[in-house]
This record gives sequence, structure tokens and C-alpha cells, in this order.
Amino acid sequence: MEYKAIRIRKDENGKDHWRAIHRGGLISCRDIDILGKYNAEVRGLYNYYCIANNAIVIGLFAGLMKYSMLKTFAGKYRTKVKKIKERYVKNGTFTVQYVTKQELKESTFPRHFVRLKKPLLSDVDILPSYKRYERKNSLADRLKAGLCELCGKSGCDVEMHQVQRLKDLKGCNQWELVMLNNRRKTLAVCPDCHDKIHPRN
Repeated sequence: MEYKAIRIRKDENGKDHWRAIHRGGLISCRDIDILGKYNAEVRGLYNYYCIANNAIVIGLFAGLMKYSMLKTFAGKYRTKVKKIKERYVKNGTFTVQYVTKQELKESTFPRHFVRLKKPLLSDVDILPSYKRYERKNSLADRLKAGLCELCGKSGCDVEMHQVQRLKDLKGCNQWELVMLNNRRKTLAVCPDCHDKIHPRN
């Protein structure tokens, strides 16, 4: 209705009947511009709703838009839709030829817009379960493990060594190499290794 491509009439029983109509505002446009306008409108709506599980119903919208386009072409050339189909439909596909600076090209109105994409998931609207501690090797887990990540000593009270930025490390010491290799700014170490990192005078 917003595109002025359909008209809705009610019968004696109050049932709606949708009818495609021509769009007078497009009659003065070039053939390729008319086709491009309809293509953009149908694709735009479908690309927005394509992840919905019932996106197939957009095929009804595409069908009405296609017939509105045919009527718009018929209005432009003052002929019937049948004549427009005979002129533009090739192998079942509505095709418009247009000239560029280099060559003659063709543009089509796809026969099946709703087959361009499929829903990626069947439960796309369902939010995943929230897990507070989902990451492995968290600080708490590494402290509880009691394993020195520098010398490999286990069963000890490990301490956490931390640097502000990895890019400040030059890799001159073993502990720097371990942190750079793990890409972590923290390192769980035993007290002895921590003393080697921070020598006491």
C-alpha cells in the first residue's frame, strides 16, 4: 500500500482481495530504472526478514509486486500485460536489456526471491543460557590449580604476576616468553619463581 502497488477491495462477505495496480509515478522512468526500483523494494523487505522461519510468505508480496511491475510497463507502452510478457520474458524470467559505455547488459526480476537465503537457525529468537564463568583458565581456576606456569611446580601456593601491556615485554627472560606465548598479561607462579622475576635486594 505504501508503494501504491496494490489496491485492497472487500467483497460482499467482507473478505479482502488484494489487486496489483500500475504505478503512475514510474511510467516516465527508463525500463531499467523501473525494474531496479521493484527489485530493490522486494529484496530490501526480504533481506530484512529472511532469518524469520516463515519468510516464505514474502513470496506473496513478490508476486504482487511483479504483477504491478508488469502493469506499470503496460501503462508506459499503452499495451496489455500479455504483450509485455511476450516482449520481456525470456526463459520464464522477466529481463530488461540496457546499454552501458562498454556493452549491452541484462537485468532480471528473479523468479524466486525467497530462495536467495534460508534461515540460519531454527531457534534464532532464543537467547543462549547465561554462564558467568564460561571461560577456561580464569584467574580463579589458575590460582586453585596450584601449578606454577613457569617452572611447572604443583601443589604450591601460587602468586599472580601481572604486567600492564604485553607489547612492553621484549622476550629477554623466560617468564616474558611464556606470557607472550600465552598472550596473557598474567602469570601464575610459585613464590620462588616470583622472587626471580622480582629479585629482592
